[in-house]
Amino acid sequence: MQVFWLPVEDSMEEMEVVMEEEEQEQQEEPMLVEEPEEKPQEEGQEEPGPSPKSAPSPLEALEAVQLELEPLNRQCSRASARLNLRILGRRTTYLEHRSAIIQSIPGFWVKVFVNHLQMSATMNDLDKDMLSYMTNLKVEKLRYPSDCCKIVLFFRNNCYFQNEVVVKEYLINVTGYMAAHSTRIQWHRRFKSEAYSRRHHSSSHDFFRWFSDHSFAGSSRIAEIISEDLWPNPLRYYPREEGTTGTGTPDVEMRVMEHHP
Repeated sequence: MQVFWLPVEDSMEEMEVVMEEEEQEQQEEPMLVEEPEEKPQEEGQEEPGPSPKSAPSPLEALEAVQLELEPLNRQCSRASARLNLRILGRRTTYLEHRSAIIQSIPGFWVKVFVNHLQMSATMNDLDKDMLSYMTNLKVEKLRYPSDCCKIVLFFRNNCYFQNEVVVKEYLINVTGYMAAHSTRIQWHRRFKSEAYSRRHHSSSHDFFRWFSDHSFAGSSRIAEIISEDLWPNPLRYYPREEGTTGTGTPDVEMRVMEHHP
């Protein structure tokens, strides 16, 4: 009997020890591992302890997006500038070829100016004859350091002024063209008093005032017509039938010579 029960008692005792250890582990386990169960926060009730980080405001979110967008904007600008340079190079070749052809057509540009209704309304016979000496026209638009437009008019010898080249520059913004620079016209002595009178006469046609001093109100409209309408496709305004305008009008020249000996 003793041989039989001793192992059983030992076994029972061992089992009890194991059970006690497991119970102790189960009692200690929650203190070491388990965290207290979070209770659902009732609406309107603040959670105790430090508050979590609040969500960013719309302005802060916008600033974060803008910060990420800036490098892309710079990359896009550089790519656009490279593309514009390539296209400008190809376009310049065609413009130079077009210019050479136009210079072989007598009075081409004055016919284009006169055939544009809005431009023609700003001119009188004297203005048209003065423009008949224009041999070429160039318009350049630059984007750096600011948007600007340069209008260059080329002239042959005439009885009105000495300039062979007249340059007018404008800054371009949301309000339109703003006069920035204009070549000073060197009038011939016999026409200087007439030019002064026309320039300061309130009823003078706008084109002459634009040509002699482009800072007057309305100057921007003439510059816009030249750069936006006439320059891109002058053939659109060139009359196909032969006319007398554009080669220097003899009767107008004669009146100027007689009036200003």
